[in-house]
Amino acid sequence: MKDDFFMTKNERVLEYLKSLPEGTKISVRSLAQALKISEGTAYKAIKDAESMYIVTTIPRAGTIRTKPKNKLFDRLTYEEIKNVVDGTVLGGENGLNIELNKFLIGAMTTEEMVKYIQPGDLIILGNRDNAQMAALKAGAAVLITGGFDAKIEVKTLADKLSLPLISTTYDTFTVATLINKAVNERMTKKRILLVSNIMSTNPIYMTTNQTVNDWKALLNKTSHTRYPVVDESGTLVGIVTSREIAKADDYDKIGDIMARNPIYVTETTTVAFAAHLMIWWNIEVLPVTNNKELVGIISREDVIKALQYMAKQPQIEETINDTLLKDFHAEKTQDGMKFYGTIPQNMVNQLGTVSSSALMMLMSECGISSVTRNKRFDAVVDNFLVYFIRPLQTEKTIEVNTAIIDYSGNFCKVEISVLYEETMIAKALMSLRLLKNKKLF
Repeated sequence: MKDDFFMTKNERVLEYLKSLPEGTKISVRSLAQALKISEGTAYKAIKDAESMYIVTTIPRAGTIRTKPKNKLFDRLTYEEIKNVVDGTVLGGENGLNIELNKFLIGAMTTEEMVKYIQPGDLIILGNRDNAQMAALKAGAAVLITGGFDAKIEVKTLADKLSLPLISTTYDTFTVATLINKAVNERMTKKRILLVSNIMSTNPIYMTTNQTVNDWKALLNKTSHTRYPVVDESGTLVGIVTSREIAKADDYDKIGDIMARNPIYVTETTTVAFAAHLMIWWNIEVLPVTNNKELVGIISREDVIKALQYMAKQPQIEETINDTLLKDFHAEKTQDGMKFYGTIPQNMVNQLGTVSSSALMMLMSECGISSVTRNKRFDAVVDNFLVYFIRPLQTEKTIEVNTAIIDYSGNFCKVEISVLYEETMIAKALMSLRLLKNKKLF
């Protein structure tokens, strides 16, 4: 550890947080008072500690000192490979932080194997000393399967080149399977966006002691009409909009006219859940808190951009919704959409027919899709009423027709019908709430 004299203020705060017992509750204010630092410095240190897994922020519980845990890797390094295969480092330990390019199985002659090697590769080998030496000289790390050791000259070369030489007790097939799974998780992992990723960290706010005149001054300065309201300690206590101002006099205090108990989110709230709140309550802005202290704000525009970003990211794996719709084709109709395809065989119930819950999910997804594709809005289901469902065999070609029968403001109604060979199999009515990119001022 560094001498305290040479440590930065942020490093001293992090060391202090590390010294706290597991389970200790932490707040920006208490940390600032304990170390006699500004709340801004304390807040930054807590965020850094959270990214280092020193602390964890839990909704309604606050920030807590936690036991460090393994972080999901964004970069697949040789060190991660060592952990994946429960390996032992025999040499080249200084190169464990190098990012893996690709891995190869050295099941060929040494001369042929070298032709395929590039710097940053990982070669999976048995106890073949010459091949191990050749791989290291070509710039690749070596993973020895079967629990074999390596000769001293191989270890020395690995140390000299700072290329990891790792031994594992697993066989080649198991090692390849484990690494392939790790690579796929790294390549296909969809980033789950949190509110902290998109929020504005310098929100304009008002205090309870300010007046309507102060609100009007902010309006002229920023053109915004909605502001979170905090008390003297910085705790979120309300929100004030033009609706409250319209009924007040110029010298009325904001604390007397504000809307109390505002809906808010924390930094660890997912963007998807924040979007749901905005749609459900028709909110244009959401305050962001940490232990009820105002730390940021997100807007409807921020959320929509984030949802568009997430929609373009690869999925972790195929979801149930993906499975339902992957065999369906869609066509636009005059008042909605038509989907036609087959329901997968794995959606069968105990009687051998299509599961009613699977069919309802298919109808729901088709209804949502008809709105999002036609109106280009994100939407969530408000109500879903099924009139009837008849038995249907799996792997039969069906047609799902959706018709938008009512569209007004932030709501939409869709009628959904399922046909098999022109016979009505199911019918439902769905109402949805829409997320539109409204102006905030």
